[in-house]
Amino acid sequence: MAGIYIHVPFCYSRCSYCDFYKTTDQSLKYEYIKAICKEIDLNSQFFLNNPVTTLYFGGGTPSTLSCKELAIIFENFKRATKDFAPREITMEVNPDDVTDAYVEGLIRLGVNRISMGIQSFFDDHLRQMNRRHNSSQAIDAIRILKAHGIKNISIDLIYGLPYMSFDQWKSNVQKAIALDVAHVSAYHLTFEKGTPYYDYLQKGIFSELEEEDSVQQFEYLVEQMNQNGFVNYEISNFCKPGLQSNHNSNYWTGEKYLGLGPSAHSFDGTKRLWNVRNLQKYCQLINKDECYYEEEILTRVDRYNELIMLGLRTIEGIDGIQLQMVCDTELNTYFQREVKHQIEQGNIKIVDNYYRVTDDKRFITDRIISELFFITD
Repeated sequence: MAGIYIHVPFCYSRCSYCDFYKTTDQSLKYEYIKAICKEIDLNSQFFLNNPVTTLYFGGGTPSTLSCKELAIIFENFKRATKDFAPREITMEVNPDDVTDAYVEGLIRLGVNRISMGIQSFFDDHLRQMNRRHNSSQAIDAIRILKAHGIKNISIDLIYGLPYMSFDQWKSNVQKAIALDVAHVSAYHLTFEKGTPYYDYLQKGIFSELEEEDSVQQFEYLVEQMNQNGFVNYEISNFCKPGLQSNHNSNYWTGEKYLGLGPSAHSFDGTKRLWNVRNLQKYCQLINKDECYYEEEILTRVDRYNELIMLGLRTIEGIDGIQLQMVCDTELNTYFQREVKHQIEQGNIKIVDNYYRVTDDKRFITDRIISELFFITD
């Protein structure tokens, strides 16, 4: 099994908090699509050896591509692969791009899952984040998707915003629940270097939310999601039973995946690869048949640290048997010593040989992970 991720870097505007690779220059769309199609052909061996089960269009804003432009990419997949039939095809969209005609086109292409960045239902928050849509457009978009039979809808929310009160966060959560979507991804705001929000933080215009306030927002989210039939299957992700993101779940369980497009990452089981983070350079290198990516072979320590990082973020936790099989004696001994301290502190519990973060400590999962990492000089 394998997943494919396609990075679509185009955006009509830049969100103030986002550090993903993107460009507002739409003039290179043709060159981009041509390069993506060639990268598909260059990876024909990957498709021969790995049945593709999931396809994910992320960004950027994938819905800046028309259905006609997307169809070119889909046709190239069908030519390059023997049996191209992913069971899950996800498209990230912006709410104001969702129209009846666009949704009908996506369905014809085989898209069966939509991920939509709503972030907040308060228009002043959306303006502050430099989002293109308003709350009414977000609600209308969900209505349109459901009217066309798309039930697997995921929405994104952001908490920990310096200008959002707890009551406003509660309202956002309740509106998300009332919309009866299949999946909610909720991320705490991070001030990433190079973004306007990071500059605001450095200038003192913004300040980070106190941890106790962030914990309060997270705990309310988890409580309400659980009470309304959602499963918190990964620390930031909640789904109705059986409707988790299969594509993202493959990342967390260490499955192989292929990333296409500028800045996209790939993993083949032993090494990681990442494409150049520049659209123009990506297109030029692809067209000249020159190397357009860098790679690294994972060391034994890399593999251990990834098992810790990915496993503890999920509801299942770290598979103790897998850890023993993948890691050598030194790393297993190190883990047993360090995890003992975490268990004594009430941070981790063992369930059927799986090591899981306890429910009341999930907000500090990243801290627990860092304390279990094996650090080399």
